Amino acid sequence: MKDLIINAFESALRQLNTLPELKKDLEKRPLSPPVKILAIGKSAFPMAKVCVDILNKREINYSGYLLTKYGNVSGIIPNLIVKEASHPIPDINTIKYSREILSWLQELHANEELIILLSGGGSSLFEVPINGFTLEDLIAFNKNLLQSGLNIKEMNYERAKKSKVKAGKALNYIKAMKIYCYALSDVPDNEPEIIASGCFFPANSQKIEDNYYQAKLKKGKQELYYSIIGDNFSLRYQLAKELPPPVYVQPRYFSKNVENVAEFIADFAFSTDKKGMYIFGGEAPVKVTGNGIGGRCTHLALLLAKKIAGKKHITFYALASDGNDNLENVSGACVNQNTLNQLQAKGIDIFSVIAECDSYSALKTINAVVPAFQNPLNLNDIYLLQLY
Repeated sequence: MKDLIINAFESALRQLNTLPELKKDLEKRPLSPPVKILAIGKSAFPMAKVCVDILNKREINYSGYLLTKYGNVSGIIPNLIVKEASHPIPDINTIKYSREILSWLQELHANEELIILLSGGGSSLFEVPINGFTLEDLIAFNKNLLQSGLNIKEMNYERAKKSKVKAGKALNYIKAMKIYCYALSDVPDNEPEIIASGCFFPANSQKIEDNYYQAKLKKGKQELYYSIIGDNFSLRYQLAKELPPPVYVQPRYFSKNVENVAEFIADFAFSTDKKGMYIFGGEAPVKVTGNGIGGRCTHLALLLAKKIAGKKHITFYALASDGNDNLENVSGACVNQNTLNQLQAKGIDIFSVIAECDSYSALKTINAVVPAFQNPLNLNDIYLLQLY
């Protein structure tokens, strides 16, 4: 069953990797050449590839700039400058290439139309710190944020205070009169001001319909259109199509601390009589209290293993959609009612492991971790609760 679940998860991700909503909008979007493209985030390469393929079919000239995470480039995209920087902790290339992007934006002409493609990781990859805030300061600041237990919304508000580009400030560098921004959301409630720390989202934007916004800038002369083309719920519903029934997609998005999430899912499992697969999602932050090895998903799985120990017929999967649960070689974990006994048989004290945040090390000993897989899309984490 475990292999079936993992295969279904990877199949759902492959379907979403085709970016159907981006394709649909760009195929009908009125565009006047020359078009400029700016792609930032962990999914920048596949988003730019889809965009360029459509522009080529429409015989629209383009050029642009792409900034993504190390290792997330898979080929060449003609007419695009392609650069890589560090994620989740910024490095010297983060600042270097972010400054290049600002210079590139300033060189655009008013008659050129700009397509911006944003995805998870943009907060780390695109950054020019405020004056007096050094690279060393930026690295230490982000390390502390990632271990603080704050959720993504809270972290990005803090990041904006130290940035020259976040919270809509990057828009000040753009001369193009028409801007089309497409975003893959990795934040609660799909709030554009939080995605990539809102670098290209102005405060005066108006919501036209779900996941679509418009704004007038520079005294009404500049128009911005902002569309969210994928999110955690897109992944949940696609995954539901890949799994054998019965499957129940749950409406809740988890962004509170990981202990609360484990409590909720355990209570849900104990109070639900209906058998089947329940799909939850979100990003549950972990406040790091030790020096162990682990990630959000493995930590949540271990907490839940403790709560469901000895109960009947419960299996739980916690999986990172980008295939990387804070570690390059693991995407998450799978636990059940027997996991605690298996750990104890190995002489592992689960309470000490949790206190040390050493979930990966413990779960690896009983083959409960899910190996990493290659996926450029970051649509947060998926939690699967199987009751049988």
